[in-house]
Amino acid sequence: MDKIGKKGMFKILAGVLPVLIVVAAVIGGVLVSASISPVSGFSEDVTKTAELKAVMPKEDEKKLTNRVIVSASGSSKEENTDEDKKPADEMTEDYVLPNSNTQPLTDADIEGLSLQELNYAKNEIYARHGRKFDSKELQDYFESKSWYEGKYDGKEFDANYSGRVLSEVEKKNVEFLYAAENKMSSGGYKFE
Repeated sequence: MDKIGKKGMFKILAGVLPVLIVVAAVIGGVLVSASISPVSGFSEDVTKTAELKAVMPKEDEKKLTNRVIVSASGSSKEENTDEDKKPADEMTEDYVLPNSNTQPLTDADIEGLSLQELNYAKNEIYARHGRKFDSKELQDYFESKSWYEGKYDGKEFDANYSGRVLSEVEKKNVEFLYAAENKMSSGGYKFE
């Protein structure tokens, strides 16, 4: 029996030992690959990517922007921009001064603009908020813009919305552009 017991034990070890070696090799391989390419580093990359994607708006979350132009005569025009349908470089080309709704303007921003462009830039601030214009020239100009959506009659906008919807930056930019326009030509730009 002693021999049968040793033979039986040998058979068991012979069967179990290769399995243990394979398991040890797999565990060792996993540990070695983890030390070469740590899981935490991979996780950070995934987290960073997820954070960047979270900042970008989804296609259905992009907004339609409006612009309004007010002439020296008090007429106005409005334009809508469907910003999610055009690349950023095309969208900025659709505005005389693309950042006039977010950044204070300087002399450098308007250098080289014609009298007409100054007037359009000024009214563009109103048009972004849906103001319509009495001047056919202004209304036609803004209606040619993809972003323009005229919602409010000029008088209605001036009386009820202008003070509420324009940001402080936009109000200061309107004043700045009005002054620049009148400095270039007394009374500002004259519509056709």
